[in-house]
Amino acid sequence: MTDKAKILLLDIELAPNNAYVWGRWKQNIPTRHFVSEFYILCFAAKWLGEPDIIFKRVYDDDDYLVVAALFELLHEADIVVAHNGDRFDIPKIIGRGLLHGYPPPSNFHQIDTLKVARKKFGFLSNSLKDLCEKLDLPRKGDHEKFKGIDLWIECLKWNEEAWQEMEEYNKQDVVSLEALYLRMRPYIGNHPNVSRADEEHAVCPSCGSDDLQRRGYYTSKSGYRYQRYFCKNCGAWSQARNSEYNKNVLKGVV
Repeated sequence: MTDKAKILLLDIELAPNNAYVWGRWKQNIPTRHFVSEFYILCFAAKWLGEPDIIFKRVYDDDDYLVVAALFELLHEADIVVAHNGDRFDIPKIIGRGLLHGYPPPSNFHQIDTLKVARKKFGFLSNSLKDLCEKLDLPRKGDHEKFKGIDLWIECLKWNEEAWQEMEEYNKQDVVSLEALYLRMRPYIGNHPNVSRADEEHAVCPSCGSDDLQRRGYYTSKSGYRYQRYFCKNCGAWSQARNSEYNKNVLKGVV
């Protein structure tokens, strides 16, 4: 029986930085002019394929407990999926954990759907919203009552109506992220192997399904031939771990 990896889908929202400035355009703001720096206002997360969405928020200007909850999830995850996660979500979370004195979470693989889109598809826009609209996926969340940064400002004023909209917005982003990840998954050639099956039982490394169809062979540059598989569940291609021929036989050694 295949034991699948745990895949976490994640999106965070930050409080904005506050600073004294002299004007509106092209400001080079010294560090000493900052009154306060960002912290994590809230996050939404879910485990792939499970219905429940986890949401945590701050109730004052200290994100200590929010970051603690994030670190617990990262410690449990084998793979973490986020849009712009490599440059934004994950470094922000780890940095806040370092600030609070937490030990680092256990190792996990990262999949950044923004990087995948930029590398593989060549679309006009790679934002989560535009990708979901183009691919006819569940739409990224909008906030209609509190426009733009007003939503964040009102949350910092502890406006509960704004917080309700923030929660809905944050959760919908994770729903959209999951749909986008599943659509992209067959194209992620370096996808971490999600299965822990034994070598005699062929499974798809991208989704863990054993509903595979043999479709020809892949031949390496050194001449080794590997059975090639097409996954009828997710559409990804893979190949056998071991070549069909023993290395010594190829060399003419009995």
